[in-house]
Amino acid sequence: MITEVARDVIEEIARDEVPMFSAISRTYFADPRRAVSRKGSRRSPLGFGSEAVDLILTPVVLAATAKAVECLADMFLKHTTGEGTTAALRRMFRVGRRSPGEPAPNAAAAGTSSEAEAVAVAVELRQEDIERLRHVVESTLHDCGAAPETSRLIADAIIGRCRAPRPAG
Repeated sequence: MITEVARDVIEEIARDEVPMFSAISRTYFADPRRAVSRKGSRRSPLGFGSEAVDLILTPVVLAATAKAVECLADMFLKHTTGEGTTAALRRMFRVGRRSPGEPAPNAAAAGTSSEAEAVAVAVELRQEDIERLRHVVESTLHDCGAAPETSRLIADAIIGRCRAPRPAG
């Protein structure tokens, strides 16, 4: 889920990084702290230091997306359990098992009726939830060394996934 959302954000704000996304993503998940540390390494072809944050956004987008999903899961755990939480997060970010170009699943197609009801309830974020999410994402980006303008751009793109359907294709 994190990878799919982050890829969509990169497609929106840094299209030139899409061809490298898979390799950078694998490196990020192998050692997330190192991937966004402020200490680059000459020994690693994908050692991201603070100087590279302005050049390569993928690792910081992955870090911010991971924190966003964690924050949303925490919010949803208060309202749903088990499969309902997973379904709500998939619905929130418009992700799931589907072919490229296939529309995102909707609540009516979410399996059981109780699961569909949980999804429908869980995706209604209050303004305070959005503000909390923005704070978590922007704090993560600040810790990664992203500039304030870049942080706002990335946060807007991630939060946008919560409010609008995933672009087709």
